[in-house]
Amino acid sequence: MRRRSVVVTGMGVVCPLGATADELWHGLLTGRSGIVPLTRFDPGRFRSRYAGQIDDAAVTFGPGPLQFEIKRMSAFVRYALFAAGRALEDGGLVASPENTAGAAGASSSVPSAPSPPPQGCPPGGAVFLGVAMGGLPSIEAGVLRQEQRGVRRTSPFLIPSLLPNMAASAIALRHGIEDEQTTIAGACASGCQALGQAMRAIRSGDRTWALAGGAEAVTTPITYSGFEAMKVLSRRDDPADTPRPFDRERDGMVVGEAAAVFVLEDRDHAEARGAVVHGELTGFATNSGSDGIAGISAHHAARCMSGALADAAVAPDAIDCVFAQASGMVQGDAAEIEAVRTVASDARRKPPVTSIKGHVGHAFAANGPLNLAGALMAIRHRTVPPTLKLDHTDPSFTGVDIVREARVTEVRRCLVNACGFGGINASLVVSRG
Repeated sequence: MRRRSVVVTGMGVVCPLGATADELWHGLLTGRSGIVPLTRFDPGRFRSRYAGQIDDAAVTFGPGPLQFEIKRMSAFVRYALFAAGRALEDGGLVASPENTAGAAGASSSVPSAPSPPPQGCPPGGAVFLGVAMGGLPSIEAGVLRQEQRGVRRTSPFLIPSLLPNMAASAIALRHGIEDEQTTIAGACASGCQALGQAMRAIRSGDRTWALAGGAEAVTTPITYSGFEAMKVLSRRDDPADTPRPFDRERDGMVVGEAAAVFVLEDRDHAEARGAVVHGELTGFATNSGSDGIAGISAHHAARCMSGALADAAVAPDAIDCVFAQASGMVQGDAAEIEAVRTVASDARRKPPVTSIKGHVGHAFAANGPLNLAGALMAIRHRTVPPTLKLDHTDPSFTGVDIVREARVTEVRRCLVNACGFGGINASLVVSRG
């Protein structure tokens, strides 16, 4: 059976650096940090008081199905829906702009008039979305409201808002996608796995095109309480100094919010409709293995990277940049560097390694998709973005080329990594289209 070429024809991004892929890229190149003091709640009782927050004023929706419900959904649903709309616009798969000025309806009662009909997409499509913790803020808020105001004050939107599948479902319902919708919950590897599964579905001929990516927004007290108990959050006093991927003084991650969704398409289908190709997904692998539920195994991460390279039929020295998971955690960064060192041990040319976490924080299920957006922009602009806040590289990371300043160079292929709790690893190879 012929293995179809899977190309990226649409990109939608919302993150602490902005609400477009261009804003993300400009922030990466100019060294702008989206890490700011927390405003979602009062962080006074926590040691970690910063986050990579999205500007909600930029997340707007035009008329369409679910207009009433969107505003009442958890933030991860809104961000995923916004990014998906942007991706469909960018890919030319919707006839009219999805994301326009004006927020979703704000009425407090169920509307009597039906929603407008779905904005039609071509047949043969699907939605594959990665979500890790999903509606955790809605769960927390729902419990507090019930305890403080009584069970009769519980919102009827509570259950739909907390369901992990609701982001994929909202995308499918709003855009009239009537075939497959799949939600993948692989912790911080979820979004990367969703992209890989979508790629496989198109390769096999099961699907002609798909929306795929990841979304997360869990900037809420219970998140900080849980991660502080695990001692994985940075405790630095200045948001300009944290997180510090690969730095010898790194002390943990910073919570981030993001969604990144892409239109993936069979190349023949894309060319037939004259679509602009941003890049091609040529390799994917995912595996399992770790010494504990929260750590990263260098050995198994290396196996995953090697599997993605093998799937793409390329050698390590064909990779022009590794977009690392690296979030500024002591053990995690070290394990990933050791994995890269292992994979590239026999390569004539060592691939440069970068991390965008210093700009945007750790966005859980959106980590891999946000890295993919950065990789596609790096390929387009022939530039490897720098690792922000890396002042002194950990001296144990010898033999690995970690990028500290923007590097203008030919970028033909990138390796994108994501790792999650439970020993889950996922890697993608994206190539110039």
